Amino acid sequence: MKYKLLIFSVFVSFMAAGQMKQSTFVFGPKVGVQASKIQIVDNPGETSSKLIMQYQAGIFTRLNVGKFSLQPEALYQIKGGNLTDPTEKHTYRYFSTPILLGVSPLKGLYLEAGPEFNWSLNQGWKKDAVEQYGPDAATTNAFIAGARIDMLDAFSMFSLNLRYVHGLSNTNTRVANEGTPLDFRNRTFQVSVTYNFSEYYKWWKKYGLKTPKK
Repeated sequence: MKYKLLIFSVFVSFMAAGQMKQSTFVFGPKVGVQASKIQIVDNPGETSSKLIMQYQAGIFTRLNVGKFSLQPEALYQIKGGNLTDPTEKHTYRYFSTPILLGVSPLKGLYLEAGPEFNWSLNQGWKKDAVEQYGPDAATTNAFIAGARIDMLDAFSMFSLNLRYVHGLSNTNTRVANEGTPLDFRNRTFQVSVTYNFSEYYKWWKKYGLKTPKK
């Protein structure tokens, strides 16, 4: 385990070493995949949830001040999970606005955390003849923790984001056999990439086509 941690630290340091310094303000698109499931709080029965693979897409802005960054985002994403006993598919479509504060312990590596606010786009939805549901709640909140890796010079317009999203709100109002509403919370692991439009000029100036000197 110690050797694995050492290799990882060297790898992260190598990635950050050749990086161009980012502008104070950057912005651009963001896309990614996510593994999501439903956590049933105080589960009264044998119901469990399986991971499902979904996606997210949207835009971001980032303010960089020294070792700190502030990154608001606007995303379309899908959460939920597949329940067993009974068998149900839960597909939760959200418009989401994460707001993350980051701090850099190493050049090019940021540890990030912050809230996520979600607005349901398919509240109360149920697919005909199939046990498939949208969320009952119109809005939910979550807490995000993760890391961002800003890439090397040749890829300096890109950042890799690794996050865990912990749902804080119950998405469900249906009741179990005992008459108590089941408490469904989203749990999501995300891997995404951001593209920094504002860094394009700096990249082109350094790596773009050069006019041969006569």
